[in-house]
Amino acid sequence: MGEKTAKAMKECGAVYRAFTGGTAVLASRLVKRVKNVDWLDLGMAEAVWMLKVERFGPLVICMDSHGNNLYEKVREEAEKAKPEIVGSFDA
Repeated sequence: MGEKTAKAMKECGAVYRAFTGGTAVLASRLVKRVKNVDWLDLGMAEAVWMLKVERFGPLVICMDSHGNNLYEKVREEAEKAKPEIVGSFDA
């Protein structure tokens, strides 16, 4: 999900939220039922799932309706830090 997705989310007033990595078991316990699934022909991970959930969270806002993209920000910061990190292995 890159620049095109961020632009579309801004235009539509949408946000992309995600559970912190490693918390799938917690998330699955909060799903009460599957209401609908669209585009299942794309595969389970790419399909759009409509779920009935209760007290679903905590979630991280990864992309927001202002065009901010946490994934891109982290990538940029990692690229800036890379020379120092890689250089530390030369010692």
